[in-house]
Amino acid sequence: MDIGPIVVFAGSYFPAWIPSLLLGMVVAAVAYGLLLKVGLAQSIPLPGLFYTLLSSLAAMSFWVLLFSRTLD
Repeated sequence: MDIGPIVVFAGSYFPAWIPSLLLGMVVAAVAYGLLLKVGLAQSIPLPGLFYTLLSSLAAMSFWVLLFSRTLD
């Protein structure tokens, strides 16, 4: 039974979705910082939804880029 990709981290098995989730949160935090610096952070309607969706999009993109397996 295949339960999904597993990453060997420091000699132990580690769920692969955790690094993707962390990278997604980092992307959202960096985007917030950049938008705040430029002055556009206040003009975003529903910022909680925006940053949650941005983090999800980034996490899913990292998942596909880092852990996709090619079909042979």
